[in-house]
Amino acid sequence: MSFLPCLSIFAAGCFALAGAAPPTRIQPRTNPTAINPNQVAHWPERIAARDAGSAGEAWAQATLDDGAWKTMKLPVHFEKAGLPDFDGVVWFRRMIEIPVEMTKAAAMLSLGAIDDMDVTWVNGVRVGGHEQPGAHFTPRNYKLPTGILKPGKNLIAVRVMDHGAGGGMAATHGNMQLTAGDKSIPLAGKWSYRAGATLTQLLSEGDKEAITSPSIEPFKGKFVLRPHEVISFAGGTTMVKQAESGYLEAILTNSTRKALHFRDIAWQADTVYQQQRPRNFGTHLDLLERAKTSVIIANFGQMEALDGTTEMPRFIAAYEQLLDQYSQCTSRIVLIAPYRYAKPENLHLPDLSKRNGDLDAYAGGIRQLAERRGYLFVDLAKLDLEGLSPNGVQLNDAGHYRWAQLVASELTGQNIRGQAPALDEMRTVIKRKNKLWRQHWRPTNWSFLYGNRQHVPSSHDHRPGKPRWLPEEVNAIIPLIEHSEAEILSQQLKAR
Repeated sequence: MSFLPCLSIFAAGCFALAGAAPPTRIQPRTNPTAINPNQVAHWPERIAARDAGSAGEAWAQATLDDGAWKTMKLPVHFEKAGLPDFDGVVWFRRMIEIPVEMTKAAAMLSLGAIDDMDVTWVNGVRVGGHEQPGAHFTPRNYKLPTGILKPGKNLIAVRVMDHGAGGGMAATHGNMQLTAGDKSIPLAGKWSYRAGATLTQLLSEGDKEAITSPSIEPFKGKFVLRPHEVISFAGGTTMVKQAESGYLEAILTNSTRKALHFRDIAWQADTVYQQQRPRNFGTHLDLLERAKTSVIIANFGQMEALDGTTEMPRFIAAYEQLLDQYSQCTSRIVLIAPYRYAKPENLHLPDLSKRNGDLDAYAGGIRQLAERRGYLFVDLAKLDLEGLSPNGVQLNDAGHYRWAQLVASELTGQNIRGQAPALDEMRTVIKRKNKLWRQHWRPTNWSFLYGNRQHVPSSHDHRPGKPRWLPEEVNAIIPLIEHSEAEILSQQLKAR
């Protein structure tokens, strides 16, 4: 089995482009058929059985008369171009003229990213597809062997399956073109389209009940982790550095004795008010969904409390909105209160301990927020920063270990003390794994990957028709992460 849930996701940069507004995202709609697509089994079989165009691949054939189909100018999310509020299967077809010279060499069909799943045919021959959730930021690049294309008219047919939010051939990443040798044909523009089976038709009532997974049920007052849960850390600098240290992950992994998957989606300077991301990155919610997150451990308020108690209503309102987005992914959420500031040893630094009254008020507000929404709450008022902070605010390595001890003790009910050599050995692997994860999901060269530098020569393969090497290198990190997680599991088994 794979130890890496749904890592075929978009990679992401570690800096926000100056002046770039966060990319817009079509927000999920309130829908009685709303589902967790990753917990629905056999999508291909469902579509084949219930979609009219998929019966015998009828709508993929060049002999089909699509003269009565409507047209849509691509790339675009189809909710914005003729199919508002539609979830389910939509077929797209386009006839293109191919010169003789392009039929004599292997070709590459590039369609950009398709939201969410697809199967693609050329002249009635299936050439590729992504039939499982989690690849809606993955550019489709399908190799066409010699013989697929023919001189004259050639049909491209794409069956798109959208299981929620924005759907279609939106090309949020990648290009739409057909390349063979040194020639290319742009594919953006008008395509014929027809809606197929709706999401409701694909899911019977029995199916809806079957996909309700206990892994996304609320904690109900007790922190219990199930095998292979995906726990995501969210927050600002404290959570970023905690993930780098690996302490909380190691303690929870060791104390629960289960195979778990931890993902850091925290970002330096994130607050409840803003989570700035690079161009074409997508939102934090996109990443939570792609990683199949079932538990979120969030830590906000440390910096926001410096605004004072007069801004508490704005803080709570913003936190509510952020949690509304998180809850679209999972209701198993832990809110960690900020720890109290300490008087710095360096007298030239500001003494933020004078603001602990404001911070205590914010912690109380977070407690009430957690209670109101049915989330777990961790109070860090007992965290004494003496000797654990270089400046009275940020934590040193010993501080992050103490932070992790307190959080884990509050969550598990165990009095976690000491640091066994076995934990250090596991933490070494965890730190390596987390470094690989960050290199995958937020590489420093994001702008060359999917940002605003894709057009420069160094962002492409120098050989015509070849896939871009940079995305392939980023995706090559995935097996390394899987290997590290297998090693962590092996250490757990040895310790039992």
